[in-house]
Amino acid sequence: MLTREEILNCALALPPSDREVVVAALQDSLETERNPAESLEGDEFFKELRRRSAAYRAGQTYSRHATEVMAEMFQRQADGASP
Repeated sequence: MLTREEILNCALALPPSDREVVVAALQDSLETERNPAESLEGDEFFKELRRRSAAYRAGQTYSRHATEVMAEMFQRQADGASP
């Protein structure tokens, strides 16, 4: 298996157009990992919304005010932690 440094060196040796493809693919994969709901399409998305709504109504999960969530996120960023 290649090390990160070897992968990076190989990627940097690619022509600019190929590096753009690699960058776009990596960004897409990171966005999907950060927000899996964005990777859902059509019926899958609404199925997940219904599942989460049902769990909330059944008391299996809870909600938090957006300002509380954002404050926590900003504090994590300030502390150097990932969200």
